[in-house]
Amino acid sequence: MNLYRFSLLGAALAAITACSDDTAPKVVTPGPAGLVRFINAVPDTGAQDFRFTDAVEGVPNVEFVNLPFRGGTDRGYQRVSAGSHHIRVFMSGSNTSGGFANDPTVVSTVMGDIDFTFVDGVHYTFLWNGASRAKAQNFTIFTDNFTAPATGQFTLRALNANTSAANFYVASGTAAATTVTGTPTFANVAPNTATGWTGFAVASSTGNYTVTATPAGATTPVWSAVCPAGAAAAAEVPGVSGALQATAGCRIASSVFTSILFPASVAGSKAATFAAPGVVFLIDKQPWQ
Repeated sequence: MNLYRFSLLGAALAAITACSDDTAPKVVTPGPAGLVRFINAVPDTGAQDFRFTDAVEGVPNVEFVNLPFRGGTDRGYQRVSAGSHHIRVFMSGSNTSGGFANDPTVVSTVMGDIDFTFVDGVHYTFLWNGASRAKAQNFTIFTDNFTAPATGQFTLRALNANTSAANFYVASGTAAATTVTGTPTFANVAPNTATGWTGFAVASSTGNYTVTATPAGATTPVWSAVCPAGAAAAAEVPGVSGALQATAGCRIASSVFTSILFPASVAGSKAATFAAPGVVFLIDKQPWQ
């Protein structure tokens, strides 16, 4: 009798184990989330770590560490669970030398913090700017309400992270410009402000666009950069390579960009060395998104 009961118990356990097979497919529905990216525009100090200190899960705590001056432009938006979060900016361990990359006196140094409420489905750009030596560094936060470009177009906006107002010129060209003419595409953009997105016809397969900035009311000095060309989608080649999605560029329709004017770095500081202001492109939306 007892043996019979044990046999039934063993069969029941086997059935439960079979039903809880960890290899079975599971449908996971992500919870509400905003999307965020951080840009380091502080020109007079070393690399920074941007961390969410109130939560471990549902927040991007590794994607925005060790961002030097002008860092963050190579990273896309990251999901962050909707609701209020506390964000702190720390000095990065990369600012140390002699094998002390995790020196607590460095990596625990708080450079700033903020509480912010993220809304489901909304894109945010956190611009970390201002002079650290004057203890004036802070966040300027942009809600990125871009829309899909019209057929055959890409869209672009200007963001001025420099310390004085600037004009931005968008023009056809395949090399950085040294002069500007005509009316600015985006005129008298104040420091730490951004324009709306404007549409432009995509460039030809051999053409491109430049974005050139000058101090407001002047045509020199000129800070110019060539837009990324992008790459068209590629079909699968059976047995050779899989299909490739298009990459954003001024030759690729439905691309969305921000062009940022950064200041020069402060000589003698730990900031990455840039002797003059400069324009950098930031991808807001890939063509397939």
